[in-house]
Amino acid sequence: MDRGRVHASSATIIQSSGTGKSRMAHELATLVFTIPFNLRNPEERNGSAYPPEDTMVWKYLCDVSNVESARHGEAGVALFFAHVFSQVAKEIPKVFRVSHTENKLSPTGFARCWREHLSQDTRSLLYEKIVKTCEDDKVSSLKANFDALFRELENRLHQLLKALVTVCAFPNSSDIRVLLYFDEAHELDRAIPNDEQKKKLYNIVCSCLNRFQQRSIFTLFLSTQPSLGFLVPSAEMARSARQQSMNMLQATFTEMPFDCHPSFPLRPGAFPLEQLGDMAFLARFGRPLYGKSGLIQGTMELARMKLIFANDIHGNEFSFLAMLATLDVLITIDYEPRWTLTSEYEMDMVASRMRVAFSIPWHRFYMHSGYPSEPFLAEAASRQMYHYLQFPGNTMANLLQQNLDSGLINLNQKGEVVMRLLLRMAYMNAIIAEQADKSHPVRELNFSKGCSVVRFLKALFADQFHDTILRSKPDDGVTSTCALQDAFKHAVVRFTHFVKVVDESVVSMKSMVSAFLRGVTFICHNRQKAIDIIIPILLDRRSVLQESSMSALFIQVKRRRQSGSSTEYIIDEEVHGFFPNKASKGGRRATRPYVTLVAELGVDKPPKKTSFVVTGNDNERSSNEHPRYGIRAYTCTDRTWKVVRAAERDMYKRILGTDDFLADHPRQDKASLAFVHQMLPFWHDNAIWYKHKKQ
Repeated sequence: MDRGRVHASSATIIQSSGTGKSRMAHELATLVFTIPFNLRNPEERNGSAYPPEDTMVWKYLCDVSNVESARHGEAGVALFFAHVFSQVAKEIPKVFRVSHTENKLSPTGFARCWREHLSQDTRSLLYEKIVKTCEDDKVSSLKANFDALFRELENRLHQLLKALVTVCAFPNSSDIRVLLYFDEAHELDRAIPNDEQKKKLYNIVCSCLNRFQQRSIFTLFLSTQPSLGFLVPSAEMARSARQQSMNMLQATFTEMPFDCHPSFPLRPGAFPLEQLGDMAFLARFGRPLYGKSGLIQGTMELARMKLIFANDIHGNEFSFLAMLATLDVLITIDYEPRWTLTSEYEMDMVASRMRVAFSIPWHRFYMHSGYPSEPFLAEAASRQMYHYLQFPGNTMANLLQQNLDSGLINLNQKGEVVMRLLLRMAYMNAIIAEQADKSHPVRELNFSKGCSVVRFLKALFADQFHDTILRSKPDDGVTSTCALQDAFKHAVVRFTHFVKVVDESVVSMKSMVSAFLRGVTFICHNRQKAIDIIIPILLDRRSVLQESSMSALFIQVKRRRQSGSSTEYIIDEEVHGFFPNKASKGGRRATRPYVTLVAELGVDKPPKKTSFVVTGNDNERSSNEHPRYGIRAYTCTDRTWKVVRAAERDMYKRILGTDDFLADHPRQDKASLAFVHQMLPFWHDNAIWYKHKKQ
């Protein structure tokens, strides 16, 4: 961190709820002498909220209704900090009674004692006294000379630092001796009502703090709201010339604890299938929120409430953004980066719907965000989606269509997104069917328990193709004549969410174990040849999770309107080196079956003399030792997929057919589109300016 910057005396921490911002700052207070403030709005008081809000401070700082001007606001903020420094300086001798240099406390010991002191009723009493003296002193201070007020502020900070030195043995190299932090700092995002420039309260606070740049004091602002015009102001939206240089501000922090359970790292071979669906196991992964409470069921309900940003998770109406966030967790939506609403929705979902801000660049024009692999949140999203689907007219396909109509979905990724939707719906239906055993009724569905491969395939494909698929034989030249339903008799799939991979290295057995542990399916990198999606398979539900018990379903998605030949799209695990080459103890390689699926979603009908779903590939033979069960599926209708309703044919056709920017042209008549084509947005051979010679 560069303390030499113009605005170097403060920094912001932006991250979504439950990631440990408040806890981190609280623990930081054991290392540095800290004066904490929580600015949560009292109207948003929640019994489960952590930590408690400082109501008196909020009322003084954040209520701008009586602030007459920006200058008035600056005086009020300066007065507040002056009395904070003054009252804290008076409090220190009451807590630390040290009279000799050799008895001084170390900086960490000093910080811990002060934090413990404030954790008692002292904090509320101290802040009440500070606010009261501010109110008593406000009228006279506002009438005083403005420069004199700030000189007094710096003098009181000097007195505080002097008081600290009397009880704490700071090393000469100590850079920061006092830390202030404002939790729920977005409450400072309030414009001064009577100010012509509508200057924000946050800007006033930062301006005041910037006067301490050369002092050993630093301030942190903690918030869930990544509004680029507030906590991370862009150059275009800056209120002052100094803020227009990105190098003048400290970079925003987004790094928070993640996957920090004490049981990590997990090892293969240690977990049976039955344990993976336990809520306590799911809570090990992701942000600290899930594992901090012993009441797992209460934490699950809390996760659902935070995801949809509503207290009533059992209602019958939910906002568009609530269900967009839920769908995003389940299938991973690729948003259109050029659409203005994309940034607004992303910021809203980080602020209120558990989306994670991975990084905010120096220039602060945008952020990188998403829903990472959090099995607990994925289970919460699954349960919330299941509840949503119980009401007439609610379907996941409708949600996807709404997002497409709003311009949110990246048109280049629609085929893959639709395939993920089909897979996710089939998995949900398979879970529902598998847990609907009347002899063992369940109080609530658990989507993290997994389901059999056979039941999943039956839930995915139309009924008339079940026998074709389940009785199919290997198609890659192996000697096995075992039918798919027998080869995968005890096999299980378990995926509650999708994750994007960084490169081709995940196409390996070792990755299947870790993916199955978290309940994820891989979205392959765009450089990955022949494979778009990989679903891990546990070959025997009775075995523990280890590489030797894993296989996979490899999926290739095509959206072309013309189908390819049976040899054009071949998925061969040997090409990718998926199964290890090492021989087993007996000297022979253990053969394991795998499944491939080529889904041609863009075609209107299958090739001539071909069904909507076919198995095998007579034109492709190899000496592969591992039995491959190949499936090819054509179209995206109810004729092929069980999860597609007959009434949704046109909807899916519209989703998949919208593949260029003219799809949202406001005039879709032939003449209007012809005029647009005539302007050559892309090259075509039917241009009016040139006539080809007849052949």
